[in-house]
Amino acid sequence: MRRHSRSRLIVALITTAGLIACGGAAEDAQPSERSTEDSAVDEGQEPEPEETRSNSDADDDAGADGEPADDANDAADDNDASGPAADDLLAEDGSWTVLIYLMGDNDLERFAVGDVVEMAEAGSNENVNIVTLVDRHPGFSDAELGPLGDFDGTRLLHVGREELIDSFDTGELNLGDPATLKDFLVTGVNEFPADRYALILWDHGGGWIGMGPDDTDNEDLLTLPEIRAAVQDGLDEAGLDSIDLLGFDACLMATLEVASHVQDLADVMVASEELEPGHGWDFASLEVLRNRRDVGAAGLAVELIDTYAAQAAEFKTDTKITLSALDLAGITELEGALEDLAEVLSEGDISVLSAFAAARQAALAFGTNPDPSLASNLLDLGSLMEEFLMMETFIGPEIEAVLAALDETVIYEISGPATRRATGVSVYFPPSLDYVSDRYAELDEVPGWFEILEAFYYAGENMDEGSKASFAEEEALEFYFDDEGLTVYGTVEVGSSDSIIAAEIVYGVVDDSDGSIVFIGEEPASFEALDDGSGEVAAFYDLTALTLSDGIDTDFAFLDMEIDDEDGLWFLDVPLWYVAPEELDGDGPPHDVILGLTLNPDGDVLSEVYYEIDDEGMIGELSADPEGLIFPVVLNQYPDGSSEWVTLSEVGLFADLPSLQYDVVPLESGTELFVELIVYDLSGDSASQTGVITLP
Repeated sequence: MRRHSRSRLIVALITTAGLIACGGAAEDAQPSERSTEDSAVDEGQEPEPEETRSNSDADDDAGADGEPADDANDAADDNDASGPAADDLLAEDGSWTVLIYLMGDNDLERFAVGDVVEMAEAGSNENVNIVTLVDRHPGFSDAELGPLGDFDGTRLLHVGREELIDSFDTGELNLGDPATLKDFLVTGVNEFPADRYALILWDHGGGWIGMGPDDTDNEDLLTLPEIRAAVQDGLDEAGLDSIDLLGFDACLMATLEVASHVQDLADVMVASEELEPGHGWDFASLEVLRNRRDVGAAGLAVELIDTYAAQAAEFKTDTKITLSALDLAGITELEGALEDLAEVLSEGDISVLSAFAAARQAALAFGTNPDPSLASNLLDLGSLMEEFLMMETFIGPEIEAVLAALDETVIYEISGPATRRATGVSVYFPPSLDYVSDRYAELDEVPGWFEILEAFYYAGENMDEGSKASFAEEEALEFYFDDEGLTVYGTVEVGSSDSIIAAEIVYGVVDDSDGSIVFIGEEPASFEALDDGSGEVAAFYDLTALTLSDGIDTDFAFLDMEIDDEDGLWFLDVPLWYVAPEELDGDGPPHDVILGLTLNPDGDVLSEVYYEIDDEGMIGELSADPEGLIFPVVLNQYPDGSSEWVTLSEVGLFADLPSLQYDVVPLESGTELFVELIVYDLSGDSASQTGVITLP
């Protein structure tokens, strides 16, 4: 089980190591030579899921200059599931056309150029056509693409082996327009006919929200309904019933909602549940189609997945990766199993729904953020059901049916050490109705899952008042200090203990000038004692604060931390703002950024990636100009009770990401500390006890 917590050891482990540099290894690492001759498809053998190495292992092999290890392909995966049978990877003799819709008109431009170079490492021949529609941005990268140079606008490319066979300048196109996607699909099929077709969409991703943006065309997005309509219309015009493989080289797209919307458009879908590092997939893997004519959709999917894992290991970005291949023919059965589960949940048994809510708290989450308005609220469906099954309710058979259908749908999947519980498909599951996006209701219904959400939220809205979370009014927040920090505890009302599904402590420093509270962290509290009837909720805080520094200035930041008790890994989320150099004198809002860090039990940094979240919910790796500024942010609560995220920095930190450093420092003696202990129930309601404590 994973829990959110600030470990009592964090101060010792981090401060012993001194200041630890932040930065994206993928920026500087260079890929080692890779051959597709070792492909499971080429050898006609079953792929063996490999554990992508933690960076503590990779560091042992990498040189001091940060070059990737030569044996990155030896990375091994601890997934329990076996891969598909060898026969399932193969198909009758036939050719492929692979269409890559490269939406690079944004801050991912340099990665787009790199992926075209990878495509040329494979190259088209009589067995495969590699065709890409490339849209570039005028300002993010000046990298040249062969004889085309550093072009702006959009080009249709037929990619050969280390060359461009053909190039057509389409002028600037809006790749956020579904008509452009439809036209690309029709052109690809008509001009490059083949026995099998793959369509891969490339950009920032936001799960059920869609993909994008196209910056120079009013930051237009491709919504999920637009993607479905564009592909369907393209298939109709091209005279195809469906394509063989539909891929999403983007963050967070392996959701049930996406799969449900495209289930009749392709045989196999490939996508990631979690955020993807900027380098994305390794398109040199398409060489397998150049060399073989018996590779089926499942075989290509496995090749894309395994080479993605290998490249992530080379770049040291493999700690939190996921990528899965789905048999879209299985989605209908999965939806049916979810409908059966929804029917039982709709009966409103509070004990069952409370167990489901507790399972939600324990499930593997993706695209997390301390700011609820920026969180993706995507949970792994398999881990959710597995946690629910462990609650030992009377609806075990219905849960097992969902897990069985999920297992049949997922052809193959890989994950990193931090995402080892991923099972291949995520679902949108906000903690309460208050956090459900209005746009979600605009989607076509996802059979089963929509009914489950409705049953869950309806039960919460109609809970008996006496069962809702509440603290005993006569009891004050209690606390004590010891050598390790501060422990606080409170007592909940007897009647509400069964409905409590989560508890947390939030803490901040009182601003003497106006009474505002500057919150610097939050972490879950323990409510296991509720089971013995004591009604006690307790939390520990080590009385430290996180700081970030560029070597010139140092600023306080907000820290949210969770620990995987089984593996001992620590996951830190740090909210930030980024302002590009050309925006420093403007009045526009900053870019929301989350710094995601993973540490091992020894305090070694396994991965550190900066992800940007735009206003539409699209998430992708941040491309920061070193001359821009990073602003750590904290949550400020004003005397009137309102709150907002603000920065305490007067000048910001230079956005040279590899040079940024962070530290954990103890709070000063005499600090007025505001502490709030909060409990949440099934309905999403909360109750809290607060106190102001002077540090000794």
